[in-house]
Amino acid sequence: MAIWRRLATHYRDEPMVLGYDLLNEPIPHFPKLAALNSALEPLYKKLAGQIRKVDTHHILFLGGHSGRELSVFGKPFDTNVAYTFHKYWTAPDESVIRQYLDFRERFDVPIWMGSPGRIPTSGSRNS
Repeated sequence: MAIWRRLATHYRDEPMVLGYDLLNEPIPHFPKLAALNSALEPLYKKLAGQIRKVDTHHILFLGGHSGRELSVFGKPFDTNVAYTFHKYWTAPDESVIRQYLDFRERFDVPIWMGSPGRIPTSGSRNS
């Protein structure tokens, strides 16, 4: 909490900073850790509370567990958030990201695919 508040204090007036990606790929996708999923959004709320004490205008980027699942989130708790996800090993086409588009439409929030990519095949490069 203190680290994020300090970072937000330092960057609050910096126009080159779009926002804060609070946790990168929190809670690995292991069955033993699934019980932690329900604690993720409350943790984000606490972090956001600390940041919003000093910076009310930068975007807060919130990622679901493993950087993939947005199902851990309810209705947005802040008016300046974007939800981020990673989509590895597949082409980032509409059929593959449909669940994220549906989330965006349901809550009328921006989404950000922070890490797209696929396993390269012979003669191609990773995107």
